[in-house]
Amino acid sequence: MKRHACGALLLACVACHGSGAERARLTTIRSCNYDVAFSGDGRARVTASCDADGPMAFRLAQAFLASSVRGPQRPKNLRFSSSDGRLSYAVDLAQLAEHQRDFDRAAHIGASFFAPMSNVLMVPEPLTTDLPVMVHVSAEAPLAVSVGLAHDKSPDTYKLMAHEIPVATYFAFGKLEQRTLDVGGAKLEVTTLDGALDQSADEVSAWIQSSANAVRDFYGAFPVPRASLTVLPIPERDSVLFGKVLPESEPGIALLLGQHAPRKALYSDWILVHELFHLGFPSFFEEGKWLDEGLATYYEPIIRVRAGLYSEQELWNEWESSMPQGLPAFTGAGLEKADDFHGVYWGGAIACLLADVTARKRRLDAGLEVGLRALREAGGTASEVWSLNEVIGAVDHALGAPTLAPVATAHAARGSAFDLQALFVELGVSRDASGAIQLSDAAPLSAIRHAITQKP
Repeated sequence: MKRHACGALLLACVACHGSGAERARLTTIRSCNYDVAFSGDGRARVTASCDADGPMAFRLAQAFLASSVRGPQRPKNLRFSSSDGRLSYAVDLAQLAEHQRDFDRAAHIGASFFAPMSNVLMVPEPLTTDLPVMVHVSAEAPLAVSVGLAHDKSPDTYKLMAHEIPVATYFAFGKLEQRTLDVGGAKLEVTTLDGALDQSADEVSAWIQSSANAVRDFYGAFPVPRASLTVLPIPERDSVLFGKVLPESEPGIALLLGQHAPRKALYSDWILVHELFHLGFPSFFEEGKWLDEGLATYYEPIIRVRAGLYSEQELWNEWESSMPQGLPAFTGAGLEKADDFHGVYWGGAIACLLADVTARKRRLDAGLEVGLRALREAGGTASEVWSLNEVIGAVDHALGAPTLAPVATAHAARGSAFDLQALFVELGVSRDASGAIQLSDAAPLSAIRHAITQKP
């Protein structure tokens, strides 16, 4: 059963506050509307109106917003009280963007601004998981606007559920370059902020298109009908720097791209494919990060090999040298306790390799990805919150036998012994005296090694 765990968390938080929150629990909120107007000075002016049968509150989604939000009074415990379900306030995105290295707050690049929608919309309380929210967006001429939220029927109007606000996807406004890519019938809306890039808009779009097509080919269809991708040009850098997905109400990707990144840096990049892969896998709540990131770490190079963007030799060289970083979590404390990049990403990737090999021992052409495609077809995409057990159960059901479950049992809550190097040897992966990677077709699992990178 799918669930909205973030909503459950917010409801729990409401219950933790004092007498004001207790009085607020008597109020029923049926729906909310937000009118958001963007101006060239970097401000979002918001009018919120909720259909409520009593007093309520509007809560800031993040504590760091307190100094950048202006309302009719000072917030108390990050909340503005409202006796009639209405509130007018302004968010100073220019001030938020002064933390230039933290685009989770906001970014100001040239004549454009960018931020998560959670920094503009307040959370109505008392909160329920079935509280619909409509958002109407406008901007001063000649500013352009890009909003990743799900479209409603009316122009410039979007929709989400109130519990989705803390992880609501990205928006941008100002001077923007916008285009929509067709990815097998799905729409990938690409917005580039007003910053200098050595590569032309056509060249950047062609690279994004090729990466999106590769992910589409892996899943059998692009993971979601619509997604947004915002390119943030970063001055004086020469590579793809970072990417991140926000899943609600439709998924959006932020991609930090260096101003001087050459064409070769784009097509040898792993970050974009990694983030696009995430679109086809459910979100978790306080669990399973090792599987979420482990799958993206494991399949990103496979997807690039199949698309001709990476070689099989490069893939096995990367895995043989990098996967051992995940062994302390995999064999020691357990993947659920991993709290660093090595344990989460590479420990998770070891789990995926082991599960993939297990599946292919039963049937060479039916690896772990068969379960992932079935999961996506069942609605398990980034905008949905599933439990770890639900995901593992759905994947193993599609594979016809326990595959991920035994790996999780042996290595999630606590680690257990595992000889990664022996598995590489069985797959025919080793290094010669000079340290160069060698691939042997005489190894017992060499056919599985080939099958992992072959297109189905």
